[in-house]
Amino acid sequence: TRNGTRRACLVKGSPEALASLLEQETTPAWFHATHSSMAERGMRVLALAYKWVPPGADKKVVEDRKWVESGLTFAGFIAFACQTRTDSRLIVQTLRESDHRVAMITGDAHLTALHVAQQVGIGIPRTQGSEPLVLREVEDAGMEWVQALSLQKDQKEPIRVAFSGEGMRELCETHTLLVTEKNLLKASDWTNQGVWRHVDCIHVFARMSPQGKARVISSMQRLQKHHVLMCGDGGNDVGALKQADVGLALLSGYGNTNAGSVAVEAEDVSAEEALNKHSQQLKKRAQEAARIQKTLFNAKQKELMEKQKEWMEEERQARINRGEDVGVLATFSIMRSTMSRMYAELKEEKLKLSKKYGNVYNEEKSTEVSMEENVLPTVRPGDASVAAPFTSRAPSVQNVVTLIRQGRCTLLSALQQQQIMMLECIITAFTLSALSLEGARSSQRQMMASSWLIMIASLSFSYAKPVDQLSKVRPLSSLFHPAVFLSMLGQAAIHLFCMYYAVHLATTHMGPEKLQEVVEFHRKDDEAEAALLAAQEEGAAEDEFDFWSMWEKPFLPNLMNTVIFLVETAQIIAILFVNYKGRPWMNGLMENHSLFLSIFLCVGLVATCAWGYFPELNTLIHLEAFPDDYFRWQVMGLVAASLVGTFLWDRMIVALFAKPIFRAMIDSAKETSLKDLKPIVMTAGKVIGGILLLGSGNILLWIGAFYAYRRFFRNPEA
Repeated sequence: TRNGTRRACLVKGSPEALASLLEQETTPAWFHATHSSMAERGMRVLALAYKWVPPGADKKVVEDRKWVESGLTFAGFIAFACQTRTDSRLIVQTLRESDHRVAMITGDAHLTALHVAQQVGIGIPRTQGSEPLVLREVEDAGMEWVQALSLQKDQKEPIRVAFSGEGMRELCETHTLLVTEKNLLKASDWTNQGVWRHVDCIHVFARMSPQGKARVISSMQRLQKHHVLMCGDGGNDVGALKQADVGLALLSGYGNTNAGSVAVEAEDVSAEEALNKHSQQLKKRAQEAARIQKTLFNAKQKELMEKQKEWMEEERQARINRGEDVGVLATFSIMRSTMSRMYAELKEEKLKLSKKYGNVYNEEKSTEVSMEENVLPTVRPGDASVAAPFTSRAPSVQNVVTLIRQGRCTLLSALQQQQIMMLECIITAFTLSALSLEGARSSQRQMMASSWLIMIASLSFSYAKPVDQLSKVRPLSSLFHPAVFLSMLGQAAIHLFCMYYAVHLATTHMGPEKLQEVVEFHRKDDEAEAALLAAQEEGAAEDEFDFWSMWEKPFLPNLMNTVIFLVETAQIIAILFVNYKGRPWMNGLMENHSLFLSIFLCVGLVATCAWGYFPELNTLIHLEAFPDDYFRWQVMGLVAASLVGTFLWDRMIVALFAKPIFRAMIDSAKETSLKDLKPIVMTAGKVIGGILLLGSGNILLWIGAFYAYRRFFRNPEA
């Protein structure tokens, strides 16, 4: 001060907390109205106060917190505006359209939290009669819901609703419900813990502690049986992230990147379609930015390489001037230092380009702005990323949608693979038993031929991708759901009956003599193999076991083996076809080209071998021709019964025990058009054409086809 040194204690905190610590005489009449007005506009408000220390005051008095935090003089407010991410409203609307409940849980003041919730679309839109309600304590009267915001122009009195746990379910459909942790705990005591059974009705939780956040999520999981996804970016969110079924950490430090005016969803398209369009725009910007960076970096690299010789000469001349040696070893040293200089400048140039073109989120940022304005901040994982199994590195919460899409696709793929593996094991076990009982076995060539195509079909499951539209219907998550378990039992029964009847047909037609001939052949083959193994153990012969030894292994083609091979292959294909359910969660069968083509080729292989279109192929894989057309149609009838029967049974069980999923599958099928069939037809045509070309053996045709493909298919604009 002008009269000398004077000490003061400075205090800052929330306006609600500081109000009770101020001297009433120094508290202005506009105190509560002003900070409430700023909070309603989404600002983070801090109250500032001070207290002069009396001259000669004891040190113990100054260090006494109770003395410091009493009788304070109000100094003013400081308010911070924090913009929401541009795409947050679209993301929240996307989740709500797919029947996900969205709520906010934060440590901010309740009015600030409510403003942000309204900006991003959480809760019920504010209209006349649908005002946001906040839970407050009424002296000697329990709790009640009161209007959270100021009165509207035509409104005379604030809305008040008596509080009851059961009434929250109906009230949340017409009003945005807002609570603070303090009043939530009071309501819990007032309702004898009953409020926790309806805590999922609340849209905004404000002034929540870390323990309070975790308790809210735990109550939703235990009492409402909800599956909760939580995303947060700070140490206060660690407990909630660990408690949630799925935790997504958001890295902080991006500042105003991807912030500004809130994106509003278009009226003629869904929010998810608008979000997908926004994502495609970001992808295009990123590709263009990467192209520009690569071009400029290559130009800089070329420029530095041209300067490299000049730098070497400068360094050599500098050493001569210093009287140093410039021999062979010195030349290598000069080259090394020159290369280090070039690498350092390239690294610096790459960093500059990244800062200048790295931000693809803010479209208004042109490439002419300063690097500091357009740079994506360097972020490091903090407490939240340690606690959560997933971390988003983008300045957006869009990865919430991506996580749900990928999770559903992964869940569905794993469940279907388990179904397919179990059914394939049942069929394979029955087939091996049937062959063993008759003293026969499968041909090595047959197993190779079918396994290659079936293996490709099985691996194609890994190419399943989630669709870009979240469905309101959730996929099944358990093998023991009736729609899955009963479907598997029925499919297994149909396949086993068809296989049993196929074996009966083959053995009846072959007769005892043919069957005995097969048994004798394999007995002699076993004896020869045993003798060979004995000779190898004694060192009399070298072990020549390889692919060709398996391929050339002796085998006696017979009718029973041929029938079992064709029926078994068809049944495995039927299992893949029937149990692959893509839409509405992941790409359908016709969108998964590798899976569709492998199934298509397997079906073609079975039909070709059954009708003997290529006798050389049947001979190559040890198949015996069918005796007549009547027998052939009997076998193909069993193949059709396996395919059609299991398909109808599976869809019937799904329709009975999982009606929403069946309706979603029907709706997805109705959306399929001839245009959707074009890509798979073209791919199938290319494969068939390639096989025919290779089969022709004409090298000139191969060269001409390759040139035409490069000319017209890969460069259609040429």
